[in-house]
Amino acid sequence: MLDGVSIIGLTPAGLLLIVVLMVLTGRLIPRATYLEKVREAAQWRAAYEASEKARSMSDSQTRELLEVAKTSERFLSAVVETSTHIIKSGDS
Repeated sequence: MLDGVSIIGLTPAGLLLIVVLMVLTGRLIPRATYLEKVREAAQWRAAYEASEKARSMSDSQTRELLEVAKTSERFLSAVVETSTHIIKSGDS
C-alpha cells in the first residue's frame, strides 16, 4: 500500500489520511479487537480438538462393534449350517 511513498516527506494531514484509510480497509484494528479475535480463535481451536478427540473415540468404538458383529455373524452362520446339516441328515 505504501511501497513508493516516503513517510518522512508526508504532512500530518497525509499521515492522518493514511491511518484513516488503514482503519477503513481493516488493515489497522484496535488492540481490544485483536485480543478478542485471539481468544475466539483459541476457543474454536479447543472446540475443534475436543471434537476430534470425540470422533476418534467414536471411531475406535465403531471398530470394536464391527468386530463383535463379524464374530456374531460367523457364530450364527455356523449354528444355521449345523442345524441345516442335522435336519438334512435326520439325526434329530
